[in-house]
Formats: sequence, structure tokens, C-alpha cells
Amino acid sequence: MNKLRSILTALSAGLIIGAILLAGDKLGAAEGTPSGTAGQGTITNIVGWSTNAAAVYAILQLTSPTNTFTNTVFDHYFPESLNNLVWTNFIAHTNGRNVAIWSLRSHPPGWPTNAPIMAWNTNCLMWGMKGLTGLSPCWEEEGSSGQVPVTALTRRHGYTRGHGMGAEGFTTNHTVKKVWFVTTNNTVVQTTVVRAVVRTQGESKRDYTLLLFGDDLPASIEPIRVVALTNMLTKYPNCGGSPQPFFRTEQLGNVSADVTGFSFNTWKGGDSGSPDMLPMPNELAFFGGRSTSGPSAEMQADIDALCVMQGLNKDNYQLQWVDLSGYPSYPPR
Repeated sequence: MNKLRSILTALSAGLIIGAILLAGDKLGAAEGTPSGTAGQGTITNIVGWSTNAAAVYAILQLTSPTNTFTNTVFDHYFPESLNNLVWTNFIAHTNGRNVAIWSLRSHPPGWPTNAPIMAWNTNCLMWGMKGLTGLSPCWEEEGSSGQVPVTALTRRHGYTRGHGMGAEGFTTNHTVKKVWFVTTNNTVVQTTVVRAVVRTQGESKRDYTLLLFGDDLPASIEPIRVVALTNMLTKYPNCGGSPQPFFRTEQLGNVSADVTGFSFNTWKGGDSGSPDMLPMPNELAFFGGRSTSGPSAEMQADIDALCVMQGLNKDNYQLQWVDLSGYPSYPPR
């Protein structure tokens, strides 16, 4: 992990050292110098700066007696930006961390009558973050282990993919199916589905299923707060050539951060509906699922309707939105 930490530190400092080495290879090759060493007499200067949305880049010029090489590399984010908050927090919490979510995750004999065996990996990138226990490791309709995962968005509502979950609309097809969550002290919590609503691209132009649980999840299971994708991308833009961490879980039990050293394939068959999350300081913020739709007013309306059908007070089961209004916006270019 020390090597990974070094990689992240270099990125945070602007990747300037990496650019110098790359340029040194090119200059050295032009002068017959062995690969990996800068040519004798090479001079490196920062000759300018450029910006793109929240990112600031250094323009490097490397000059040898026979060649000149110019490169633009990421240096830092504007201090007031959401990009800067997420990136600096991320690199401050990676030492000794890895992508494995679980230290134990298995179906015992007799599953699903018998509950799964689960334990968190306390060295995971996500460990200790608010909303972590809202990620279900297992439910009765998952197919292969970890597929079609459920994410708690309220104490009564779980989210998963819409496609492949049946016809569009409200349904009792998933009734009495078991869903399991795990507290931070590795106590397995079981709930059951009483009704659901399925949304599909072909009908509603949305893709998700909302499961209504028979009881409120206990306080030890913390539903994940949400952000709207369009709002998030305005506040947290892709600047090009700069790090942009997102946390994305996948069926094998890993989380990818989309950053060198902490990445994993999250686009396998069966990963659909796995949560995509913005890693805020000490908190996960849900903005959608893998190839599925994110939180919206329409989703809240479906949550409200499920509550009314079950005789619940809908005001007690509202999506909790992370407020990003304090960060500058960067309109798409």
C-alpha cells in the first residue's frame, strides 16, 4: 500500500515528477541515454499554467541540448471546489486501505432459510463512512452472489435495478423475499419485502426497482443519502487529465474508486444496479446505480405511493439529499 500511497501523493502534487520522467525518457532516447534516465543537461521549467473548470494544470518545458519537450499535467484543484474537497480527503484516507468490502461473505448450508455469513473488511476504502451499512451484501433474489444488490435509501425502501425484475409498475411478486444488512459490529439484520415498484426504460424511461420492507430498519443500519446526478456533475465536473474519485461497488465484493491503484472492473454482467457513490468526507452519497437511474422527484413519488399502499406516513420516508449548494458550479464546456 505504500506504493499506492506514493502514486496518490504524486497525483496530488500535480504529477509533475511523472511528467519529468516521461519527458526525460523521450529526451534521453533522442540523445542515446538509457531509458528511464534524463539526458545530461536537461533543464525543467514550469512555463505557464492553464485551467479547466475546477482543475489547475502546470505547463512543463523540458529542454536538452538536442530537444525540447512540453507537457501539461494536473497540479491541483481550486481550494473552494467540491473536486478539491473530495480529492484531498480521498488521498488523506488511503494509507493501508484496499478495495475489498468484506472479510467474510458466504451462503451457509440451508441458505436462504439460514442467514448469510458476513463480516466487514475494516481496511476497506469505505470503512467508517456514513451510509456504509445501507449497502446490503445479500438478498434472496440475487442470483449469483452479489448480483442485483439492494441499497437502503430510507428505513423502509431498498433500491436495485429495474430491468430483469418483471413488468413495469407496482407489484407483490417479490413479497416475503429476504434482504440482509450488516451492522458495523457484524450483526446480520434481516428484513423482508412486502411490495415493490418496478420502473423500466421501455415504459417510464427510468430503470430501478424500489422494495418496500415490512419493518423499519434499526438505527444500526443507516440508509444512504442521495445527490442528483446532473447537480453533482455541475459541482464535481470531469476536468480531463485529473483524478475524479467515485466509489462503485460490484458483485465480487469490491469497491472501485476510479483511481490508479484503487480500481476494479465494475461493468460485468450482473453488476447492474450496484450503487455509484460520491465519496464525501466521512460519508457516501448515492447518485445512481450501474446502468440504472438515480434519485429523482419521480423516485420520491414512487416511495410515497408505496408508503400509502402500506398505510405508512410518507413524510417519515423521504429521500435525504446532500446539500451541494455551497460549492461553485462549473457549467459544461
